[in-house]
Amino acid sequence: MCAGIGAPGTLREILRGYFGDKKAPERFRDDDIVKAGFIEIGPGVGPTKIGPLAYNQWFSDENGYQRPVELATVRLKNMVEVLTKWDKYVSNYSTIPLRGATYLFDEEGNELYSYKSKGVLTYSETMPRPLSFLSPYIGEEIALNPLQLPDTGGGDLVRGRGILKPAGKAMQLLSFLFKLENKLQATVLGAEDSDYAAAKKDIENTISKNKVVIYTYKLSPFSSETCGVLAEAGVDYENVEVGLAWFLLDKQKSTLRAELLEMTGQSSLPHVFINGE
Repeated sequence: MCAGIGAPGTLREILRGYFGDKKAPERFRDDDIVKAGFIEIGPGVGPTKIGPLAYNQWFSDENGYQRPVELATVRLKNMVEVLTKWDKYVSNYSTIPLRGATYLFDEEGNELYSYKSKGVLTYSETMPRPLSFLSPYIGEEIALNPLQLPDTGGGDLVRGRGILKPAGKAMQLLSFLFKLENKLQATVLGAEDSDYAAAKKDIENTISKNKVVIYTYKLSPFSSETCGVLAEAGVDYENVEVGLAWFLLDKQKSTLRAELLEMTGQSSLPHVFINGE
């Protein structure tokens, strides 16, 4: 793969393997496990161990499409299979440098279909569903999804996915810094005990008068996405814009933000209160 990365279509396939593909079905079963040296992935696409480091992939709760890293994991699984059974799979060394191709022959050896690619990983005209050419012979349902794994294009509700979801996970790693900055900002701007008391009273009054309240930043994609979720769910809510962004707040808004942290333990926005909770 590395030797042929400049071949047509190869880089695109590598990226599709890492970033996922909504046009393709799932490729990795829930009970599949891949072990390659100190790397272990599974069961399923979530749990991952790299030596002593263990974590859960951010997309592990998603289904119905080829998820990020899923195809790359399948390729890793295949590579481990081939390398551990080299003589079984590679009976003729002259075939090693050959690139991608697909052929279909009848019983007499007549060619029914062929596709040749100059790419290393591209072996079909329709890579998201590489066996589509077999539809006339095995039926469209099997040809489009031969593993018969979930295939819904990721489902209808896709808010919170894309770059926002891993970005949100990454932001959690910085939460302790935001908590320190949160209180420091209000202090530097001159907030006093009376300001905190007023902010707390304002928050309590707002959430007591409205069934659903959301505190947001106007320029925050996390805030706008949350508002979108509430709107799609048909929820009537009160949106309190604390400001454009955390670093553009004045004393009053910084104090309000600090009091939200004091009340909830959460330093970042949005905050959603439902029935006062």
